[in-house]
Amino acid sequence: MLPFMLFGCITTQTMPLAPNQVRLDTQASGLLFTGQTVPQTMRAAATATLQAGYTHFKLSNTSSGVGETEHASCSWGRYGGGCGSIMRPVSGVGTTVMMLHANEPGAKDAFDAQQVLVQYSQ
Repeated sequence: MLPFMLFGCITTQTMPLAPNQVRLDTQASGLLFTGQTVPQTMRAAATATLQAGYTHFKLSNTSSGVGETEHASCSWGRYGGGCGSIMRPVSGVGTTVMMLHANEPGAKDAFDAQQVLVQYSQ
């Protein structure tokens, strides 16, 4: 059953809130992906910031969670078959991204989007 635990996916949904704000929700499942929710969210925040014409960003209203979901797994072979349950690890991060220009108040203490992309590059 181990291969089912390894396979999964990671997705990030972006919702615009204002010209300089977006909401990011990243969901991951499977052993290979659950540890990637934070890096994926940081890359998405930096990318959204640069695409909107800003250079820096701050995160707020951030939440994260790690857990498991149960999935049914069935197989049949020459001598019969059967079904069982497997647990798949899941994780999620949700955050609001406020984007800033380098010369704006607050940018001094914000993440530099270019540096974040370098730090979290794959």
